[in-house]
Amino acid sequence: MAILLEQYKTPAKGLFEIDIKRSIAIQVTAEEAQRKVSFWLLDQVSYMMHAELPTLVIGEQIVWRVPAVLTASHVGRVGEVGTVDVDVRTGEMNNPPACKDAIMQRAKELVKTLPPYQPRRTVPDQYIPKHLPRAPLIKLPDEE
Repeated sequence: MAILLEQYKTPAKGLFEIDIKRSIAIQVTAEEAQRKVSFWLLDQVSYMMHAELPTLVIGEQIVWRVPAVLTASHVGRVGEVGTVDVDVRTGEMNNPPACKDAIMQRAKELVKTLPPYQPRRTVPDQYIPKHLPRAPLIKLPDEE
């Protein structure tokens, strides 16, 4: 699990010393946060998105920062389209409506970079059952 420390000024070069002593009561696990965001993405944003493994972010508020990822059936994982923060104590997501808008905007930008979908005209031999008789081939009007 990765931990991200926010609000710490770091020098561009040289010695950097940090002393952290903070107690954190984690009531929501990383897996629970990921599942919650995955369900929200599927239900409220798009069936083509899912959540990936979150990072624990320690700042003013302690949250799980869960990446939202766009996928496409013909290419697989397209890319990260945003993050959703989930409070580690309450499990509440931070500002889902604004998050949704930002995620959708980034997804629209990524979709423009995708190659066009090309359906397969034939089924690979490995997926054709050998123990069943073949059904008659149907000719579609545009194939004649």
